Order: sequence, then C-alpha cells, then structure tokens
Amino acid sequence: LPTYDRVNTHYFRRHIESRLRPLMPYFEAAARRTGLDWKLLAAMAYQESHWRPEAVSATGVRGVMMLTQATARELGVEDREDPRESILAGAVYLVRMRNKIPARIEEPDRTWMALAAYNIGWGHLEDARVITQRQGGDPDRWSDVKDRLPLLSDPEFYRDTRFGYARGREPVRYVANSRSYSDILTWKAGRQQLGAMSMTGD
Repeated sequence: LPTYDRVNTHYFRRHIESRLRPLMPYFEAAARRTGLDWKLLAAMAYQESHWRPEAVSATGVRGVMMLTQATARELGVEDREDPRESILAGAVYLVRMRNKIPARIEEPDRTWMALAAYNIGWGHLEDARVITQRQGGDPDRWSDVKDRLPLLSDPEFYRDTRFGYARGREPVRYVANSRSYSDILTWKAGRQQLGAMSMTGD
C-alpha cells in the first residue's frame, strides 16, 4: 500500500473528476442507507481500487471496494464489479465492523478502529488492542492502538496473539490515507458543493 504523499494527492485530485464523478450517486446512496459519510466511503474506495469498478488484485479481490468472494457472498453481492453493489456492500461491511467496537469507545476513535478492522480484519485489530493493554496503553484510543498494530508483523509479539501474523503497518496507513483523502473531499465539497455541482478544478 503506498504511503500518502504529494504524488498520490496529485493523482487523487485528477481522478476526482474522471473517476469519482460517475460513482457519486452510488456513494451518496450508500451513505443514506448506512448513515456513513459518503466522503469517507469514497476515500476508502480510492485506496481499494482507485475508483476502478473493474479492478482485480493478485489475491482475487475485485471491484470498487475490493470485496473477497466470501464477503460478497455474505452480503448478497451478485456482481463484485457492479459499482452500486460493491459500494453499498463495502459501506454495510464497515458498519458491521463499527458495530463490533465496544460501545464505550467514542468517535472518532470508533470510526478509525472500524476502518482498521475493514483493512486488516477484526481479529487482528483485537490482537493489537490486547498488545496495547499489555504495554500499558489505552486499547480504546486509536492513537495508542495504531502504535501497536505494526507489532503484528514481529514474531516476538504475534506468536502470543490469537490470530497471529498480520501486516500491521497497512491499516495504520489505510486510516491515515482515508482521513487525508476525506479531508480533501470535504474541502472541495465546501468550495463547490460536491455532489450537487461539477467537481472540476482545485
């Protein structure tokens, strides 16, 4: 997963008009159905597929939200390359992750942890929270948990976890990028009423 930087920001801005605009109705519909912010969903999707409905990874996940066959089947998706189905399913799956987060965890930590779970899996997030607690951190604070997620790739730590090895740096970047891309969309929305007007220009 590439880190968020100025090069990625440049391409992100270019793709807002060429790729995001045709998908806007699906992000907005998914947001209405789930109560999520469409800009956050769009930011996630950009990392997953660069807003390409036909995207396919080497591991076989595909579509705008890069769904696995198992997740698509579980969520009733018939065609993973159908952007409407993919985006709604991704939104529903994120809500499921957020609903698993203990009720005592408040926003925005709740959403950041849900995003991490979407990326790495619920079990691995829980492993990182256990490590956080063992080290004297607060397992209910994203700022503490994100510092321990990379430890899931260190055998000194993952051998004592329930779900084992994971590429723990990826969800940290995933959440950071989602926040940054969402901030860009929020800024553009403020200037241009994104979703109701054209998204051309910077």
